[in-house]
Amino acid sequence: MPDTAALGPWLRRFLCEYIVTERNLARNTRKSYRDTFSLLLPFISRKVRKPVERLAVWDFTSSHVLQFLTHLETDRGCTAQTRNQRLAAIRAFARFVGSRDPTHVEWCGHIRAIASKRAMPPPVGWLTRAEMEAMLAVPDRKARRGRSEYALLLFLYNTGARVSEATQLKVCDLQIGSRNGRHDLATLHGKGGRTRHCPLWPETERVLADEIADRTGEDAVFVSRLGTPFTRFGVYRLVERCAARVPELAGRPITPHVIRHTTACHLVLAGVDINTIRAWLGHVSISTTNIYAEIDLTLKANAVALCEVGQPRPARSWKEDKNLMAFLKAL
Repeated sequence: MPDTAALGPWLRRFLCEYIVTERNLARNTRKSYRDTFSLLLPFISRKVRKPVERLAVWDFTSSHVLQFLTHLETDRGCTAQTRNQRLAAIRAFARFVGSRDPTHVEWCGHIRAIASKRAMPPPVGWLTRAEMEAMLAVPDRKARRGRSEYALLLFLYNTGARVSEATQLKVCDLQIGSRNGRHDLATLHGKGGRTRHCPLWPETERVLADEIADRTGEDAVFVSRLGTPFTRFGVYRLVERCAARVPELAGRPITPHVIRHTTACHLVLAGVDINTIRAWLGHVSISTTNIYAEIDLTLKANAVALCEVGQPRPARSWKEDKNLMAFLKAL
């Protein structure tokens, strides 16, 4: 099989050179691309009855990709958003191959012609102030483990951090204990290598100072009971476990991202302008942040009240203002 026909070398160049060196994509994006092909290659291998190592570009047909996307939704229970995310990685690979070898241009066109599925964004879930405080009250702060869990939950609520930003937080990223008039801050490393600074509440500063005592600057801030840095799945399990012990949250899917939504919604209710919230959450575009200005029922009720039918009219309309004509004639 010619080198240009073998799938393996192309995929290796795409994952190890193109998206790392040329595109400089974020680490989480690279992992997402990797996971896509970790699922796709065994699927195609079963369809064409060839080992993964012997797959050719021509085995990577549009019909097989469509079958794979259907498999994701029907067999794996993925949403349309996940399907489209996997398809985006496949399209990027096809574009990479087609731009470097003219013999694969037609194949590239067939792959890139696969349409994304229309997906309605799910409603934004968030917690009220009382529900969030009930979750924060779940960890047993008399025990060391409970104080660590409380510190993590409080940090997520204070900063609206993504899970990856919280798990990657190091001691050197915290600016706390400053008594010279400066704010206590946390430096978060977000998507695309972007960083932002989030102010910390005095309570957050207090529990974090206790959490990082006797640690060096490169140590992780949030550590599991095994002494290793918290993983994404560990944070998810913690949030789900605490939510399960709050009766008001029974039957509701509560994730760390729901806490992020909660932070944004509470900032909106506090009257913080939307551009400040955008910077707080680390959004690139303000259009992403605008969803939080639309979900609060209190704000919607106030808007409806302004145009309520049957409101009393002013005492006199402009037609009844007899002084108006006199004013015009006097000009």
